[in-house]
Amino acid sequence: MILAVDIGGSFFRYKFNGIYEKFESKNLNIIEKISELIDKFNPQAVGISFAGQVNEGKILSSPNINIKPVDLNKIIKIPFVLENDLNCAASAESRYFDKKYLIALYSGTGLGAGIIENGKIIRGYSNLAGEIGHIPYKKTSFKCSCGKNNCLEFFASGSGIERWKNLGIDILKTEYIKALRFGIGVLSSLFNPEIIVLGGGVIIHNEWIVEKIKKNLKNYVPNFDKFELKITKLKDASLSGAEILAKELL
Repeated sequence: MILAVDIGGSFFRYKFNGIYEKFESKNLNIIEKISELIDKFNPQAVGISFAGQVNEGKILSSPNINIKPVDLNKIIKIPFVLENDLNCAASAESRYFDKKYLIALYSGTGLGAGIIENGKIIRGYSNLAGEIGHIPYKKTSFKCSCGKNNCLEFFASGSGIERWKNLGIDILKTEYIKALRFGIGVLSSLFNPEIIVLGGGVIIHNEWIVEKIKKNLKNYVPNFDKFELKITKLKDASLSGAEILAKELL
């Protein structure tokens, strides 16, 4: 049996053999919790989705999770896969929509993308491909944990919306739409997907956003006549993707 874990900026989720639980990530000792679940369930393999930078079983960093770098190879002694949450989500979305050229673009606490090319995850040299939230967009008075002050994520994520709200500015119906449309244009130009699937808490709780984004989208997407923009139909896609990737270990 597979233990699937999703470590997000807001929540920690897991499922095992029909059991599903969800906790707030804040103040949770994530590594201790994973070890506890492994001891409790004794799974055959573990799939871990993480909202941040990971590579070869190591958690490197996260803009929205308070955690130090850690090598899980030294902690988990059974087969496991550790993957970026958007790569996990993209794997699940690719299976659901039955598309081999797909991008999952999720706007939740942060903004990120998982890219599927001919059925395979595009990871990049150090597994950092798809960090669309941290490309330069517009300068702000904010400073991102990545060190910059002009990240697209400031305008197209839940944490960005909250930052502006603290200044008395509601960007959801104005700057947010423009910023996300810009991100879609960048991704479609670079990777030429069949479909981009939108997900994450901001999108799921504001589905009207998708229709707004579609207006004028043809001016951003070069292959617009062969391009699909959909909203996710999956609940906890990153968790499902972690399970899918872990099953490949068996």
